[in-house]
Amino acid sequence: MSNYLMTTQGHSIYFAELGNPAGIPLLFVHGGPGSGYNPAHADLLYPQGFRIIQFDQRGCGRSTPGGRLLGNRTCDLLRDMEHLRQHLSIAQWVIYGGSWGATLALEYAKHYPQQVLGLLLRGAFLARQQDWEWFSLPQGVAQQFPAAYQALLHALQVRPGENPVNSLYRHLLNPRLATETAYRYALAWDGWEAAVMGLPAPRCNPDPASWQARINRARVYSHYACRQFFLPTAGVLPGLERIQHLPLLLVHGRHDRVCRYVGAQMLATALPKAQLIPVAAGHGLHEAALQQALAEAASKLFQHLHRTIDNTTH
Repeated sequence: MSNYLMTTQGHSIYFAELGNPAGIPLLFVHGGPGSGYNPAHADLLYPQGFRIIQFDQRGCGRSTPGGRLLGNRTCDLLRDMEHLRQHLSIAQWVIYGGSWGATLALEYAKHYPQQVLGLLLRGAFLARQQDWEWFSLPQGVAQQFPAAYQALLHALQVRPGENPVNSLYRHLLNPRLATETAYRYALAWDGWEAAVMGLPAPRCNPDPASWQARINRARVYSHYACRQFFLPTAGVLPGLERIQHLPLLLVHGRHDRVCRYVGAQMLATALPKAQLIPVAAGHGLHEAALQQALAEAASKLFQHLHRTIDNTTH
């Protein structure tokens, strides 16, 4: 089943249901910011047991209007998630999130702890200022990929001392910017991400009909990144005491260059019921080792919750 849910300030959120309709509800929160859900990823989350709800965040994927920044903040996304729960008449659910999706999963759980059965996270982004600076500034991961970083600075025409994501945002908000130029700026940022994750550089698509989706993604991405993801300097760390009672499984690549493993260790230490599952992998869900570890963690969390629910009802 798929549908649209009207929210606020003109946004309409696309969502779909997969997996077991009678299973334990699980909300799948995609990463980004700015990307969209991938139905194939639901196969990794024990679909025979979970009722999986996927949705595209504001301005993302099939949600409309695409790339819209008005009324597009972290607090708006959290309210959309809660609105979706109420719309589907779900009492409680599991929250899954990877990367930026893990950020939102943690923030949602902190705001609505009574609605959450447990958390399943992958490659968690803590959204601290130091985490973002690691990825975007020259003293961070750029030290490991100097050629790719210099190519990014050149492609975005970055001003001296300017964070490249601020340059991306500045360009994409220029109303006089040609669509093809905006597409090439967005492509340059995606090329930097690909280099850090060990993926092939994205190629320019000659079909102009495909350009707007990549531009929209970059607009939303840079909108959040330029504003510290609408979170405090310490990111998701403040308020974790509100979710210390929740079971949490955290799958994280030991070689993750986007969201460093030390951050996952810090998160697991702060949450007594968290189990950190290290994987010999990087950040991207394209890696088979991460896929396998996530599938095993989803099965494990389902079995735990199923037993808990049975003990509660009998």
